[in-house]
Amino acid sequence: MQRQSLAIFAFSCVLAGSALAQTSTPEAPLRKLRGPEKQASVSAARGDTGAPKGNPDAVGLDQAVITLQGGCTPFDGITPSKDCVSQVTKAQFEKLATAIQPSMTWDSKRNFAGNYGRLLVFADAARALNLENNSDVQQVVQFVTNQVLADALKRHYTEEYAHPSDVQIEDYYKQNSSKYLEVSLERIIVPHIPSSTEKPAPSDAEQAAGAEKIRQQWVAGQDPVKLQQAAYELAGVTSSGSPNVNLGPKQPGSLPPNQEGVFQLKAGDISPVYGDPAAYYIYKVLSVRQIPVSELRDSIIKTLQQRQLQEKLEEIGKSATPVLNETYFGPAPVPGGPMPGGGPGSAAAPQASNPPK
Repeated sequence: MQRQSLAIFAFSCVLAGSALAQTSTPEAPLRKLRGPEKQASVSAARGDTGAPKGNPDAVGLDQAVITLQGGCTPFDGITPSKDCVSQVTKAQFEKLATAIQPSMTWDSKRNFAGNYGRLLVFADAARALNLENNSDVQQVVQFVTNQVLADALKRHYTEEYAHPSDVQIEDYYKQNSSKYLEVSLERIIVPHIPSSTEKPAPSDAEQAAGAEKIRQQWVAGQDPVKLQQAAYELAGVTSSGSPNVNLGPKQPGSLPPNQEGVFQLKAGDISPVYGDPAAYYIYKVLSVRQIPVSELRDSIIKTLQQRQLQEKLEEIGKSATPVLNETYFGPAPVPGGPMPGGGPGSAAAPQASNPPK
């Protein structure tokens, strides 16, 4: 039971430490928040401005902000250890809170202080029993120390790469200038005509020819709103009405991959017909703007920080390779092989859907 409890403790520390050490990046995935970070998120959602609820300036650095009343006294016949903690000063608490999460809100600090005080009560009781010298405890402490060090390394390089030079920012902008276009678009969607009880659907070639005819009418100057409405009526899509042809400004990467060629066109150009299982798509470029570096500076800084951090972590990760003793652990699982408890499920083939709005 003791070993199981220690294992749970170790993994709890790993998860909490990992969550607190993560950095926020544009590509960063959503993750579960824990501990003070979760409290900070909840406080932010409730409109916490971060303003102190008390008067921290009136408390000296050497004054206690957490006091364990009744702490460090004999309990159940056990004498407290000489390292017993009965109070935490303002300086000690603020140093700890900043180390765990620099941006912790005041609501979160209060919650964290209460939890930390309770933790100290149990830690003091463990020290009174001399459990810090227990071999299992020492193994877990060593494991958690390594995890904290790994997170500290990531934090170190995150801060180091947080301020790229103006030259680096300008070079990255020039190398990726094609990504930084803002293209105002109109789009006509030509849904595929479904079969009915009265007649079969036209062939793919016939439907493609119909979409091309609409494109030629648009090139000739016909109203795209009327063309869009006619295309939906022909396909029998009337329940939700026809979509707005005005897409507004778009940037490369915002359209399906097979339609990204739109961003190579000039203002006034009408695209070729693009297709997918649900419909055909025709675009007109209304205007093209090269977004200046001044509007992108913060985004580029985050991108450079992410890239440099990833490269550094990969470099460190490749500096040594863990090799497991297969006599002890058994052979490594075959990539793509069946998982324990059954083979991987097969994904259903994508189905054609109603045309997008």
